[in-house]
Amino acid sequence: MNGTRTALWELECRWTMGRVVPRDLLSTVGIDLRREAPRRRAYVLAVIRRRAEEIRDEHAELPVDEPSEAMLALSATVLATRETLLDVFTCGDDRTVAYLAHALGTVRRRPRGIGSMGLREDPLGAIETACRAEAPHYGEYVAIRYDRPGPDTFEMRVERCFFHDLFARRGVPGLTAAVCTWDAPWRRTADGPPEAGGPSVTPLDDDACGFRVVRR
Repeated sequence: MNGTRTALWELECRWTMGRVVPRDLLSTVGIDLRREAPRRRAYVLAVIRRRAEEIRDEHAELPVDEPSEAMLALSATVLATRETLLDVFTCGDDRTVAYLAHALGTVRRRPRGIGSMGLREDPLGAIETACRAEAPHYGEYVAIRYDRPGPDTFEMRVERCFFHDLFARRGVPGLTAAVCTWDAPWRRTADGPPEAGGPSVTPLDDDACGFRVVRR
């Protein structure tokens, strides 16, 4: 049963991160190009797709399973989009990365079972359960540690990340923040105003990728 569940998780991850998100990202870029540079739209998208394939080939040895294959596909599309937009336009790297973060934010899929967590009696337990349930989607390459340092605190720390490793290798570590914001939708749901009585969600105090959830 566990083997079947793992296979389904890997299939879902490969489909979402490997196909759906890259496709939707390019669709968003295409919509923006239609408005800002309609005559160059087809050319720019063709260059991005070709460059993404080249980047995937350059790093074909990195993936260790289907989820990391999907992460490579998404990373290659993001890297190719950044390179191409920098070549075609003169808006600078910071603005290009900010644009990619915004574009990815418009195509993100909210994790399953998150929307109603603010209504539960144990929001920290619900967040922990949801995060642990999502972890297998990322496969063997990604390492995540979960801690409950106290009854009113839950922490999640990413100790190994495919996106971080690849973007660092390519010399653009700033892209990690643009891509690795999968928790943003439910964080906005969970981290409501103090008067609402929900938990407080904040980044960890150090340089680690992760967050801390504290019961108010």
